[in-house]
Amino acid sequence: MQLQDLNQELSDALGYAQGRGVLVTAVEPDSPADEAGIERGLVIYKVHKSDVNSVKQIEDLLGRVQSGTNVDFIVGVVRVGRQGRQLATLTMAAR
Repeated sequence: MQLQDLNQELSDALGYAQGRGVLVTAVEPDSPADEAGIERGLVIYKVHKSDVNSVKQIEDLLGRVQSGTNVDFIVGVVRVGRQGRQLATLTMAAR
């Protein structure tokens, strides 16, 4: 899974709510992320119980997880205004 910090310029261009989450820019086919239902264009808002706002935060959180442990991700898209708010919890096993 490839991630990108969701800065103000990118949030504005995509119409996403600002200041929250990390953008998923690519998902490798047949990877744990793909199997969990994570798709390009979604935003990761939480990993386990921690809010995330940078790729480094996600890397640090996942670095502490033992291989084979299930990790919950809160993903979706929160667009400007209330329209398009769709969040889901997806579970992925750490490698």
